[in-house]
Amino acid sequence: MAELSIFGQQDASTSFRHYIDEMKGEINGKHNNFILNVNVDEWRNYFINKYDFHPLEVFPEEATVEFRGKGKEKQAGNREANYLDTYIFELKVPFIGFSFLFMLKPSECVMLHPRVNVPQAESGFVTATFILYDQDEKQFENKKNQLLKAITVNIPYINNDLQKFKNEIITTFNSSYQQKKERVLSENDFFEKLNINIDKSTDKIFKVPIVEKRKIPEPIVDKKTEKKYTETPAMDDAFYSDIIEVINMFFKSVEKKPSIYQNKDEEGLRDYVLPTLETRYNNTTITGETFNKGGKTDILIRYKDGTNLFVAECKFWKGESILLETINQLFDRYLTWRDSKVAIIFFVKNKEFSKVLKTILETVPLHEYFVRQCGTHGESSFSYIFHFPTDKGKFVYAEIMAFHFPE
Repeated sequence: MAELSIFGQQDASTSFRHYIDEMKGEINGKHNNFILNVNVDEWRNYFINKYDFHPLEVFPEEATVEFRGKGKEKQAGNREANYLDTYIFELKVPFIGFSFLFMLKPSECVMLHPRVNVPQAESGFVTATFILYDQDEKQFENKKNQLLKAITVNIPYINNDLQKFKNEIITTFNSSYQQKKERVLSENDFFEKLNINIDKSTDKIFKVPIVEKRKIPEPIVDKKTEKKYTETPAMDDAFYSDIIEVINMFFKSVEKKPSIYQNKDEEGLRDYVLPTLETRYNNTTITGETFNKGGKTDILIRYKDGTNLFVAECKFWKGESILLETINQLFDRYLTWRDSKVAIIFFVKNKEFSKVLKTILETVPLHEYFVRQCGTHGESSFSYIFHFPTDKGKFVYAEIMAFHFPE
């Protein structure tokens, strides 16, 4: 966790310009044969994915304050050693998004830059301390609210700069690629007029680079359990994100292949993705139709010691009532208190897919276990936090995904 002056370390424009220049250098550094043979749409998408930083989202309504102890502070301007008692508090504000953005000064900025601690992760807590000199409740609320404002006020501005950068990635790629291609064609034309052979030895089949995957860590050990000497493996956030990404990519690919999904039931469609998951993660077992608590789950990923890491349910879409019923089924029948990473996967036959997505977004917040939505993974995969049925203090991360398999 790094301490920094929030939204004041360096200009956002400078940092984003670095990424733009990096992309242009990568384009201009490619061999001529690559430029002439690569699939330009796939290469553009490679850069879009490479620089697809998640915008910041903070949740001030869920901020907490903890008392960190008392201190002593010498009175200013007093030659004698007189000290005042102080009360030290720590404010914790949950967030999701690209934490590096907290360092950047947006092009439009409110000049509030308190020192805070920010983890180098895609979710967590921004923490900051403040001091009271009196036992004064109003002073406490004022200081807390001032700090909350300083942490949150520049979020819309930096996210706006981020979106402009993402747009610039596309326009810069298009112009840089076209300029490079025109230079290559002009050069080839020049050598042909001179009757000089161009090197033909380079392989003519070029694959678009793949964005290097972050290393998926093994499940971390949760040592906070109350039972002494018990260590319960838990799924790391990066591990969970990778599973969601794999399922999304896999079934989006299936959407393009009617011969695969036509005349298949839920189990048949589910079974297609199991081998992909089985070969991706070490020290885990991936099974379908596995007993867990009060029923059989469609996809269950377990650590090598048998501890559950991920639970998913697959269903054909049959409307709002089935959506709510599936959430109930998953949470009430299949999940134990220690299950915290889950997914619901809908296979949609309806022709008007956008209406289904709209129904999901409108219906999920109505569920009694719903806490909040916390992002998306594309147009048809929505991230939520629910609470456990019998414990409102126990949160469960749930991805609700929909894939279009029209009849």
